[in-house]
Amino acid sequence: MNRFAVVVASVILSCTAAVGWAAQGQLDSTQTGLGRTGLANPIAILPAGTKVELAVTNPVWSRTAKPGDPLYMQTTFPVLAGDGLAIPAGTYVEGTIESVDLPTRKSSRAEIQILFTKIVFADGYVIVLPDLTATGTPAVALGQASAASPEVANSPPPLSAARVTIEVSRANDLLLDNGAQLEMTLGAPLSLDSKLVAASIPLTQAPQPGKFKSATLCRPTSGSPGSPGTPDTVIPGSPGTPSTTIPGGPGMPDITIPGTPATPDTVIPGSPGTPGTSGTTCPAAPIVVSSVPVTLKPPQTQTVAPAKTN
Repeated sequence: MNRFAVVVASVILSCTAAVGWAAQGQLDSTQTGLGRTGLANPIAILPAGTKVELAVTNPVWSRTAKPGDPLYMQTTFPVLAGDGLAIPAGTYVEGTIESVDLPTRKSSRAEIQILFTKIVFADGYVIVLPDLTATGTPAVALGQASAASPEVANSPPPLSAARVTIEVSRANDLLLDNGAQLEMTLGAPLSLDSKLVAASIPLTQAPQPGKFKSATLCRPTSGSPGSPGTPDTVIPGSPGTPSTTIPGGPGMPDITIPGTPATPDTVIPGSPGTPGTSGTTCPAAPIVVSSVPVTLKPPQTQTVAPAKTN
């Protein structure tokens, strides 16, 4: 084989290897990130209005609940972006309580306004949602330029907030129980890193039925010892009488007068006792009646006009 043939063969082998490495690299890139869930783009976008089903993981008590308190939740149903999984069930969500309206004598319903602030994935990936102090445009896909006007660009982004109405028992100190079902509606589009989301999927554990135990406090009561009941009443029977024989006269047979047979005792059953009642009572757990999105207005900043000088 001459030198020219050797050079051509080397070039062909090098190109083949390069194509093979490129194909392998492309295969690897499609098998990582959300490529395993059907998403080809490195950034997944959840549009505004996407609903996320949640369950409360820590109770809220009526005596201590106040604006600014944190609220912790967990997703109970996966959220899809296109054909792929964007938020797996079991992902944690953090929020804050913005206002609390307790039940009154005329109404047994309470209302809590919640601002959702963070989504925490199992691999440590954290999405920070717009809050009341945020400014700028809503989250969009990385690398995309915004064509919004300066007025829109400087306006506060829409928030993800909800007003939760709860039916509350007056005997219960709870406002929100463990496992209470809420719904978060995204107020703005949400950008998600596909690879980080995919890395969290095998680490995420969806809530199992019966995981959330009610925090309702049972109260002690005096209870009731019950009644012992009454015993049976026995009416004695008669022993009976023997037969009486009257001897007959000469040539006459004896005359026998039959006695009366004995009668058995008569038993009148008594009344059974009643069982005692428990020494504790457990009030009914609060029930979430509705969870609807609301618009919370960011605090208005006041500008102070400069003092006039003469």
